[in-house]
Amino acid sequence: MARVSSLLSFCFTLFIFFHGYTAQKFPNECQLDQLNALEPTHVLKSEAGRIEIWDHQAPQLRCSGVSFARYIIEAKGLYLPAFYNTAKLSFVAKGHGLMGRVIPGCAETYQDSPLFQPGRGGQYDEGQGQEQGQRQSQSFRDMHQKVEQIRTGDTIATSPGVAQWFYNDGQQPLVIVAVFDLASDQNQLDRNPRPFYLAGNNPEGQVWLQGREQNPQNHIISGFAPEIIAQAWKIDLDLAHKIQKPNEKHGNIVRVEGQFSAIRPPLRGQRPQEEDEERRGGEGNGLEETICSARVTENLDDPSNADVYKPQLGYISTLNSYDLPILRFLRLSALRGSIRQNAMVLPQWNANANAVLYVTEGEAQVQVVNDNGDRVFDGQISQGQLLSIPQGFAVVKRATSQRFEWVEFKTNANAQINTLAGRTSVVRGLPLEVVSNGFGISLEEARRVKFNTLETTLTHSSGPISQGRPRVAYA
Repeated sequence: MARVSSLLSFCFTLFIFFHGYTAQKFPNECQLDQLNALEPTHVLKSEAGRIEIWDHQAPQLRCSGVSFARYIIEAKGLYLPAFYNTAKLSFVAKGHGLMGRVIPGCAETYQDSPLFQPGRGGQYDEGQGQEQGQRQSQSFRDMHQKVEQIRTGDTIATSPGVAQWFYNDGQQPLVIVAVFDLASDQNQLDRNPRPFYLAGNNPEGQVWLQGREQNPQNHIISGFAPEIIAQAWKIDLDLAHKIQKPNEKHGNIVRVEGQFSAIRPPLRGQRPQEEDEERRGGEGNGLEETICSARVTENLDDPSNADVYKPQLGYISTLNSYDLPILRFLRLSALRGSIRQNAMVLPQWNANANAVLYVTEGEAQVQVVNDNGDRVFDGQISQGQLLSIPQGFAVVKRATSQRFEWVEFKTNANAQINTLAGRTSVVRGLPLEVVSNGFGISLEEARRVKFNTLETTLTHSSGPISQGRPRVAYA
């Protein structure tokens, strides 16, 4: 009897433990009676730009488990290297520039040194190697990891712990928006975005973290003893002190004086050997893409690559792990949409992901309905605004300006949607009898409901959409 009692006590303890763990991992944060179009709540100013941050504690962002930021880098502005505690998916909303990443353990494959110039025979012996090593400090120029050219429409995947920098080599501001997946299993800290700076600083501090609002944020190298830095980098103590005390007024986006020089290839375009491989059918062995050489960038602004395209209405392009394999590890995906005035994206919901919608141009009328059948959002959303759409919430968009463009970030590597109307919709897949009895209508009326809309995703909106306050059920 005592053994049975002990076993029951042990099982009860396990139940309480796992119940508490589940409640902590999946807190009841999605009881949303109303959604709002969100604006940035914090602005971190720097010498050559600013970072605008949305409040990740807002109920709808907390439900989605993400945070959101917008980087505005002025001409000749350099966003200094930093890494984050979780996966990040960025979108270049405007401008062009350079982007570099430093992946732990990977070699510097971009080299600029006479020692590596062709025509030197490619042979090496130990005696020559020692002599070259002595001359290297005089003849060596630079070597670093890959540098990529980025432009409007590029979507960039970044893994946790990977340092990243940007430089604006154009005349117009470079605008990049980014979503951070705070609920990811790769984030081993709390549900707060935490930038770790490798250079520069943030004089205003991490205003989004409770308790750190008044404390300036410095780069992590400044926290070590100067002697440690001097010993680790084999430099003198004065230089170590200089590195650890950056100009506090510059922030984390600094202006480059003179010409910015980095080793980079010519403007993007296929090399002849890549075209030859495509004609041969690829002939890959499955080992070409390693963690060091993995593609992290894909452009979504080319209508010729769109998944849905109608000249009179617009286009929609999706990006998932089939297009960009690294997304399989980040567990994120994206969608880019561009529609003309009065075009409508048929009502749909995300089956397996939360979505964060950011408007890059124009305006649209948007309605969102939750699991209780309540219209939790019904209004205009315009350029620069953000709207979070939780998993399963149905949404419809209708462009009210000449052109409406947006990008959606989704918390699944292969997000799936289901539509409520159209040729591939859930209603189209139901028998007429189910539609008739479900809505309490005749078979003829059910036939019109089921078959009148022939499109799959985009359609013309006919007649006005009622606009009003969200319909919410109150206790």
